[in-house]
Amino acid sequence: MSVELVPKLFCLIFLLGVTKPAFSFFDPCGNRNGIKVEEAYAVMENWPRNLQVDRVNRTHKCYVSCILWYFGIIDSLGNLRLDEYFDLGIIDEYVFAPTLYRCIYQYRVESDLCERTFGLFHCLRLEKLATI
Repeated sequence: MSVELVPKLFCLIFLLGVTKPAFSFFDPCGNRNGIKVEEAYAVMENWPRNLQVDRVNRTHKCYVSCILWYFGIIDSLGNLRLDEYFDLGIIDEYVFAPTLYRCIYQYRVESDLCERTFGLFHCLRLEKLATI
């Protein structure tokens, strides 16, 4: 090993040990052994039109996040994963993009995964309910 690399490697190891990632893995499901599909569909399909997000308890928000994660709609960092839905034509990406970006922007500073994913999903559901 070159003597010139030693200080650089030491600095890199130090930085990796001291710095923390901006996001960390978070399992909103806790110790659940899975979710029944019927139960998940019931929660998602019976979304109230007049829901006040600030009155929903965190446990329910995390439960909805768990459902979204279970179905692969969000990843472990709370990012939406809709490529499959776009590719299958279930969601029209071009029609949906303005709503999606508006909702993402609305919850961009929320650092709590449960709060962010629940709020984002609620925003998207309200848009869908408005068209029904």
